[in-house]
Amino acid sequence: MTPAWAVIPVAGRGTRLYPAAAVIPKALLPVGSWPMLHGALDECVRAGVSGIVLITGPGQDLVLEYVDEALAAARRSDAGDLAQLGAGLLAMEMVRVEQRQPAGVGDAFMLARPMTGDGPFGVVLPDNWFDAEPAALTQVAQAYEATGCCALGLTEVLPEEAHLFGNVGGMEMKPVGEGTFRVESLQDKLPGQFQAADVPVLRGCARYVVDGRFYEALLATGPPASGEWDDVPAFQRLIATEGLAAQRIIGQHYDVGHRAGLLAAAAYLAKKEGIAPLAAG
Repeated sequence: MTPAWAVIPVAGRGTRLYPAAAVIPKALLPVGSWPMLHGALDECVRAGVSGIVLITGPGQDLVLEYVDEALAAARRSDAGDLAQLGAGLLAMEMVRVEQRQPAGVGDAFMLARPMTGDGPFGVVLPDNWFDAEPAALTQVAQAYEATGCCALGLTEVLPEEAHLFGNVGGMEMKPVGEGTFRVESLQDKLPGQFQAADVPVLRGCARYVVDGRFYEALLATGPPASGEWDDVPAFQRLIATEGLAAQRIIGQHYDVGHRAGLLAAAAYLAKKEGIAPLAAG
């Protein structure tokens, strides 16, 4: 099962990555040689979606220019990764929507509803970076198809790696298949780093396959009277009403939305490409 649409919200200000993100949009900060955005778009291409809703914020013209350059490189038949990405994007529909106020991801998702409708669609947040085959979004779609419920992605966090991840809150789950779970409870997001136990823990990550039930849960729980519109209350409502599934993603995952995760991802890629670190002088 492949969702027809994928939604990529990039309007966030990236305050955890200041000062690097003070001027450059967070989605264009590099993970190795590729911007975060490149990885997210490439994942959607590999997942085989038919369309992408790219949600940007004010002053993010550079994000749109990157996409345009990828398309131009493909039309010129250039060699290299950028043209290869552009070729994949040319084969699908892309809708660009501006989120004019920093009102949170809940608001961003609602802007995508006119395009996605109430059928299944994927959500890919670029600050969660994957080296996974099949694509992380494809793996999460397995849980949606198997359970008939909206589904979240999960990754395993080792105790010694907990500091590399932001704290998304804990989850209680019941296994229902190979790497597939029913989510029984989901805690609120908390500040600081992820709190791992003394054993590996499955942690939620920013890959979803959801449908119109998610939009209705968002509307039932937000927007808040003040502050940004978060999506966790919507998922908590789904647990209590329609049910919520989760799928363990097999592959390498980094939370590149903060400094430790971004540096760890760069080190992983350097090792994968055989680039040895400089010896201390």
